[in-house]
Amino acid sequence: MKHPHRLKVDTQSNWLRRADTQRLLALEGNWLGDWMCQLYGRHVLYCGIDQNPKFLLRSPGQHCFRLGMPWQQGLVDVQAQVEDDSWPLAEDSLDVVVLQHCLDMTIRPHQMIREATRSLVPGGYLIVAGFNPYSWWGGLRAVRTLSSTRLPWISNPVSPGRLTDWLTLLDFRLESLTSAAHLWPLQIGSEKASRRVDRVMAGSWLPGNIYILVARKTVAGMTTIRPKLKKAAEPRLGFAVPAARVAEHDEPGQIPPGLKENLCR
Repeated sequence: MKHPHRLKVDTQSNWLRRADTQRLLALEGNWLGDWMCQLYGRHVLYCGIDQNPKFLLRSPGQHCFRLGMPWQQGLVDVQAQVEDDSWPLAEDSLDVVVLQHCLDMTIRPHQMIREATRSLVPGGYLIVAGFNPYSWWGGLRAVRTLSSTRLPWISNPVSPGRLTDWLTLLDFRLESLTSAAHLWPLQIGSEKASRRVDRVMAGSWLPGNIYILVARKTVAGMTTIRPKLKKAAEPRLGFAVPAARVAEHDEPGQIPPGLKENLCR
């Protein structure tokens, strides 16, 4: 697939090495880690821009793996390289799917969401980190994207409202929507001070330059009976974290149905 902005590997690599990008990944990594440790299940899929997503180590899932998109070839180590609109995974085979800025980098965000939601089991969680086009950064991007050839200005962000509408039509329930990175990519004083400002402002009512959305897959026409769950620990950044149940559809350590067969073709 040819990226609409002719996005090259060295363009991504240079952006990922920038100090402001590392600040963004650190902020998102802390928050995603707080969510990951609360979501139980057999199979956890990650697809995103972080070359070393350490927050996945906090997941209690028995099998965490990574898919790579066409625009990531040669940039990250993955278990499978796939098309963004066609995943070699069976329906109802995953418990948690994490998309970190993948929707921002594809020309087919709606198709990618369909693949992610199709692969999730009923009750499974979808976590999306994306740029917010309705922020001060989004306004600046609208101007700079006309002349710039660098990330993140040439990204293709999906607004949280639009994404929520898509997920509602796909029988998902919104669990959490948080604004963050209010200062990023600007810097006030030192890099350490800038990170502190972003951490403090995360979750405030002001529109942030990124959003973190968590949604849960429901079954149409059914009323979910929720068992009594233990109270979840409060995350470090102050975001609300729901409790989750352990998935019981697979044997421990089993590869998601359909993945092995498709990759061996």
